[in-house]
Amino acid sequence: MESVGFTVRDFRITGKRREFERVLDDHLAQAAPLIAIGGGDGTQRLAAERIAGSSSVMAVIPLGTGNAWATDLGIPPGTQRMARALASATVEPIDMGMANGRGFVNVATIGLTALIVKYLPRRMKSHWGRVAYLPAVLRSLRELRPFALEVTVERVGYSGSALLFVAAAGRAHAGPFRVSRTSSNSDGMLSLYALDETDRVGLVRFGFGLLTGRHTLLDEVWSCDAAWAKVTSLPQKRIIVDGEPLGRTPLDLEIRGQVLRVLVPGDPTVTD
Repeated sequence: MESVGFTVRDFRITGKRREFERVLDDHLAQAAPLIAIGGGDGTQRLAAERIAGSSSVMAVIPLGTGNAWATDLGIPPGTQRMARALASATVEPIDMGMANGRGFVNVATIGLTALIVKYLPRRMKSHWGRVAYLPAVLRSLRELRPFALEVTVERVGYSGSALLFVAAAGRAHAGPFRVSRTSSNSDGMLSLYALDETDRVGLVRFGFGLLTGRHTLLDEVWSCDAAWAKVTSLPQKRIIVDGEPLGRTPLDLEIRGQVLRVLVPGDPTVTD
């Protein structure tokens, strides 16, 4: 960071959440102009939740396994590329989602993704990176069962038998893939979709749809944009927010428009 022109006035490595929060709160109390956070999506979410609404600007340093939010913002992997991208970035106000009162910057999901997190040992994730996801995905697909899902929004919602529900505050999920063709991280709206109960062929079709960004056009997928949503399921399902567990349904969702100021490079890498 210093090699591309930043001045680092304080540098801390923390190993515990409480210590991390204390250091971050100290910087916020001093109105630090720029706070750079190194870590994965869970760490970034925790920091963003505290920085939102303050005068400080946040810089995202992707040091996790998936780094989904960094990808969404267009911040490349690799320390040199990342530093150069942030050096030429501009300060942009972006949205933050709220899930049962807790902030999130990327996605809140139930269904398939919750199973993957359940079967992904943290030790394997830290040692093997993305390769560790493969056995977790395969086991999740074997155990995947439909559940009754109801999503209430301002307009016509969803009620049916689903395999997956996603609510995104930003543009991307599952890596560099669009949540929808119109999703944005600064439009004051949540991008929502649900995958209906389907067979293996339907799952393959959905997978290819994700690759092309056209999954929300499939008959098996319901989608909409909304400022808030109320989600219930039978049975109750685990909620995963930015890759971390957050209790079980019901789930109350809302968006807080442009409450977080972030360094955003001018050449986002999200797949269109």
